[in-house]
Amino acid sequence: MNFFDATLFGFAAWQVFAAVALVLGITLLLMIKGRKAPRRGAKRKAPGRAADADDDSGAVQDFMSTVRLSDTQRIDRLHRVVTLAAGEKADLKDMSFGRLPKFSVSFGGVEQARGQDFAHIKIELGGASADCGASVRELGDNDFLVPRATPDDQRCSILYMSGKGDAISFLQVKVQKLDAVERSASIDVLHVRGRQAA
Repeated sequence: MNFFDATLFGFAAWQVFAAVALVLGITLLLMIKGRKAPRRGAKRKAPGRAADADDDSGAVQDFMSTVRLSDTQRIDRLHRVVTLAAGEKADLKDMSFGRLPKFSVSFGGVEQARGQDFAHIKIELGGASADCGASVRELGDNDFLVPRATPDDQRCSILYMSGKGDAISFLQVKVQKLDAVERSASIDVLHVRGRQAA
């Protein structure tokens, strides 16, 4: 007897399997489409907004979003891309969620090592010390040579994490674009905080 000629629930086996495959295919498509949909609540400020008085930064792009996990928990996300020329500094205190007394990023220029370009980046965290990924060279406390990063590559990032009572925050600084001729760098700064909602 052929297996596909058998009946299940009064239908031929091949009809049951075809219906199950169709339902699974539609479910998979809906899941993929849901992942690609833009997140609600994401807010983008216009690039090139006026910088603070102490901020010598060039082009700036801001992104901010909040995701509520439950009635008592939420995740806040601040994202900014700052373009600096060699010797410039960006004051990013407004991206610290009020947890760091100081937060700034300085770009010292482009340096070469082992045939690769690196951005010389110093960060100020108000006394705290940052860590770095395996592809970043640490020159001193909060002083790094950072290669250009590919998306989601933690090895090319400067990282800092802290937790205080009601909140845990994660800070990531990486080089999105590096121009050795113009001696400039686009520096991607992401700060995420998980906390108890007020």
